[in-house]
Amino acid sequence: MNILLVEDEQKIRQGLKKIIEDVITSKLRITEASNGREALDWLKTQDQVDLIITDIRMSEMNGIELIKRAKESHPSLFFVVISGYDEFVYAREALRYGVTDYLLKPIERVELAQVLQKISLQLYMTTQPTSETTTTPLTDDTDRLLIRRVRELVNEYLNQDISLQFLAERVYLNPKYLSYTFKRETGQNLSDFVTEVRMEKARKLLRETTLKVSEIAMMCGIANHKYFASLFKQNTGWTPSEFRDQ
Repeated sequence: MNILLVEDEQKIRQGLKKIIEDVITSKLRITEASNGREALDWLKTQDQVDLIITDIRMSEMNGIELIKRAKESHPSLFFVVISGYDEFVYAREALRYGVTDYLLKPIERVELAQVLQKISLQLYMTTQPTSETTTTPLTDDTDRLLIRRVRELVNEYLNQDISLQFLAERVYLNPKYLSYTFKRETGQNLSDFVTEVRMEKARKLLRETTLKVSEIAMMCGIANHKYFASLFKQNTGWTPSEFRDQ
């Protein structure tokens, strides 16, 4: 992920950079800018940038103006806005310009990690060809789209307690019918699929970050870290700590 970090206070900027480097430890490039104008000047020479994390209030040019101008030249960019509690009006305005998320100061490590993982997933999904047609023998276009949407929802809400009812409501189907259709088309129980995706994400976070096991459990939608550790060992043969050591 190529990130442009825009913040006029150097201490805050360095702190954010450290957290990001803890969360994403591979294939990461962070460029820093102290205000919106400096960021725009840098963007003029760059094509390979995925995400801008910007403060709202800065000298020279604020975060809102930066987002407006940056979108003109880089329409596919992701934006995350940083704001104080007293700047919600600005943050709300930023949301109108399509920012992915906004974070309140002081920035919490887990919250930032969740936002970055969400963007990382979206970047992956936009650059990788879909594999459902080759890995799953679906014959009906409607069912194929349904299964694809369910998979997207599972990845999108993975940090939450995902139930069959939760998914069924979002695809406007009876829960029993959704469960039956998913099993018929994929050969896998929906609950097993959710667990599989959780464990895949857990392995990735254990490999690529220095987050605590309890923090990773939360990001994988399992509040009880002891249960998470037990489930992880059941699925991989290792405890989370053993896996990370390996």
